Amino acid sequence: MQDVFSFQDKVILITGAGRGIGRAIAEAFRDRGALVYGTGSREASVEAMKEMKIEGRLADVTDPKAMPALIQDIVAKHKRIDCLINNSGVSADTPASMFKEEDIERILGTNIKGVFRSCQAYFKAQKHQGGVIVNVASILGIVGMPLASVYCASKGGVIQLTRALAIEWASYGFRLNALCPGFIGTDMTQRMTGKPELMEKVLSGIPLKRMGKPEDLAGAALFLASDASSYMTGQTLVIDGGITAQ
Repeated sequence: MQDVFSFQDKVILITGAGRGIGRAIAEAFRDRGALVYGTGSREASVEAMKEMKIEGRLADVTDPKAMPALIQDIVAKHKRIDCLINNSGVSADTPASMFKEEDIERILGTNIKGVFRSCQAYFKAQKHQGGVIVNVASILGIVGMPLASVYCASKGGVIQLTRALAIEWASYGFRLNALCPGFIGTDMTQRMTGKPELMEKVLSGIPLKRMGKPEDLAGAALFLASDASSYMTGQTLVIDGGITAQ
């Protein structure tokens, strides 16, 4: 019987693979035999990927030319990319009335424009053979949170973009699903982990009573990229310790 969770010789492209959730997902695919390409916006991130035995590439998803060029290069070399995982994201803890234009553009440019451009470039490169896309959104695309207005909007946009493209591209053999993490222990959540009172409040709202780990997202990403989810598209898979079940 074929192991649907084996990715031997599969080609996987993950944006923001140098740390946090992206790193954990990249290592999971690597350990299952995949050839993993990862992007980072800084040289340090690319260097870190080399130590992970991942093909690191410098690419800023806010640059309209970066991801299309990278995707074309990988497809030219391997004839395909079996799965694209759009993981790059940025946030800000800012009152809605205090947002500056450059901060709005930074978040939307990375979290929604960058995801759309990557999806579009992937579709164009693989239009005749189909493919799989996993977009990393957030539970803050489903529920609201103070000081996260633009981030919430961007991640809600990722969920809706995933649904729309799943329908539009289904006839071409593409599957798209969104992965929605809850509060995960990464660079983005350091402001919480360093404040005991805030952490107590956060944990009190999580039924499983702990922050998630980046590794908690790896199994879900493998599932969405694999043939085990071959009849699943346009869906949102939530990994949040039970927050949105309340």
